Amino acid sequence: MDNNYQPAEYVDYVKKQPVWVFCLLSFFTFGLYTIYWFYKSWRFFRESYGWDIYPVWRAIFAVFFTHSLLETINDLAIEKGHPGISSNPYATGYVVIAIVQRLLDQTIPTSLALLPLLLMPFLFLIPTVKQLNYLYEKTHPNEYQPAFSPGELVALLLGGIVMGLGVAGTLLGEV
Repeated sequence: MDNNYQPAEYVDYVKKQPVWVFCLLSFFTFGLYTIYWFYKSWRFFRESYGWDIYPVWRAIFAVFFTHSLLETINDLAIEKGHPGISSNPYATGYVVIAIVQRLLDQTIPTSLALLPLLLMPFLFLIPTVKQLNYLYEKTHPNEYQPAFSPGELVALLLGGIVMGLGVAGTLLGEV
């Protein structure tokens, strides 16, 4: 980890986020929220540490950068007093399930289109979300954070509508 961090001004990560909110948003946005989560995490490190990286590309191509992000977050959490986790198996699990999910999405028949939704790679990110909550709590003790921001509520509503229509269309079949 780069030790050139000079916290002249604290750069907020995002907010303390309950794990269930992260999972709900990741599921109902079909993984788009997970890409946003990767983006916000990489942006935090770029702004906090002055890294010369492009968070957008690291989020879009997350399967190539998951290991380094989870390891970096783990290192920072340990530095701040967290007991730490073994981030490598979680990162590997995320990458493998994400790739299998994409392959299934491209190869299965339309009648089984909802099957890839049962593979949820974001579940492997839960320990890291807990570490980020720990880090946020260290810098903002006892600060109230609503479970959902207005943007997250909109994403959840739109994702729920799309998912409901998808389930209905799959169950009803061709009319």
